[in-house]
Amino acid sequence: PTTYKEAANSLVRSQRSHRLLLGHVNLFKYDEPHHIEKPRRRLYKDLLYLWKRYVVRSVTEKDYAPWDIAHSNPEAYNTYQNALQMKQDGVGFPFFKPEVAVKFVYDDVKYPYDYAHLSGMKLVNIGRKPHDHPTGIVHMPGMHVDEIGLTSEKYIPINATLTSLPLRVSFDRSDMVDDKKRTTATAGGISPARWRLLSHLSTALEDQKQLGFEQSDIDDLRRLIADTNVTLLLITIMASALHLLFEFLTFKNEVSFWNRNKDLTGLSVRSLFLDMLSQVVILMYLIEEDSSLLMTVPTACGCAIALWKCQRGAGFKFVPTDNESSLSKVSWWNVIPRMVGYELRATRLEVASQSENEKKEGTQNNTKKELAALTIETDRIATKTLGSVMLPVVLVYTVYSFIQEEHHGWYSWLITSASSAVYALGFVLMTPQLFLNYKLKSVAHLPWRVLC
Repeated sequence: PTTYKEAANSLVRSQRSHRLLLGHVNLFKYDEPHHIEKPRRRLYKDLLYLWKRYVVRSVTEKDYAPWDIAHSNPEAYNTYQNALQMKQDGVGFPFFKPEVAVKFVYDDVKYPYDYAHLSGMKLVNIGRKPHDHPTGIVHMPGMHVDEIGLTSEKYIPINATLTSLPLRVSFDRSDMVDDKKRTTATAGGISPARWRLLSHLSTALEDQKQLGFEQSDIDDLRRLIADTNVTLLLITIMASALHLLFEFLTFKNEVSFWNRNKDLTGLSVRSLFLDMLSQVVILMYLIEEDSSLLMTVPTACGCAIALWKCQRGAGFKFVPTDNESSLSKVSWWNVIPRMVGYELRATRLEVASQSENEKKEGTQNNTKKELAALTIETDRIATKTLGSVMLPVVLVYTVYSFIQEEHHGWYSWLITSASSAVYALGFVLMTPQLFLNYKLKSVAHLPWRVLC
């Protein structure tokens, strides 16, 4: 063909005679804005602004407060507010797909006539009944547009400032490509079984939105399927299954241990509180960063269990106020309970003071109480020493982050700095328990079923 019309007619005739496969690919989609990034700023500029305004008094009407993003950074503010409003109203935003991966699905399997429609292939009546096809009906090869690896951050938002758009097109044939060269689950040509599996996974991933999953959660699953080596993907799935099993057994044995525990000898209660505080910080950081539910939900469950362990370890209880305690100094957390005649006490940690009183009265101490008192005192010393050593390090990093890095706000700065300290120094939380093991010259008191 020499003209466009002749070429079009030739393509139509080839398609009608089933010698040519034609399909269409949507390069645009309308969807809610993804990955809405809050405007950031350097917080030390807030202090400089306050210094200039209230101390030096050199602020003019043209100088806006750094935290007033609408005036200090109007472009980022307007973009953020528009994206939030569109997501809240459910208004679709135009996105361009920069990647198109077309897969040729060739299937040479002969299906029974009654089950041929279940193959997913297009059935065609060829009008004759040759020896190879006694029914006269054949199934055409499939054309699959693989978008399972097209995560939301790869989409390009369409606006008036764009002058060009990138497009990468790939075409793979399963009947011509060596299957040994495949590196990921979606690379190269695909067999009919893999085609059906990927089609099912694509539909299942989109259905996750109806269950409350965010786009970031779906993107995590897309990356896991599309960007991971096939062998590594299988190993990851097996390791994840084993990890979930072991984590469940750990939670089960830990809950069982602390539920039956009646003696704190050799156990660091302060380590429990440090662990609980660390998990709460990590949970607040994940919520602040709008992280995936796949990470947030297990962390929240861990926080609940850590909080319960702290209650079991310290033995917090509301007890009636006696005459001796009514004359003592009131702690801030007992101001309101004292009004109704109660106070909050860590009953399991009071064994230390009781043991000291028994020593003064000249009574013969029980060995078990002595060990419990030694445990609590050693735990207190180890935690105090650890805090005095690590606090300057955390403060130095916090100040560095305050000056050099940009944050959404003051709360974001505090949570980010605290979570970075927890991630970097989390192993140090075991120091009080290690110090206890050294002092007692024993590890028999540890929950071995949890550790193993």
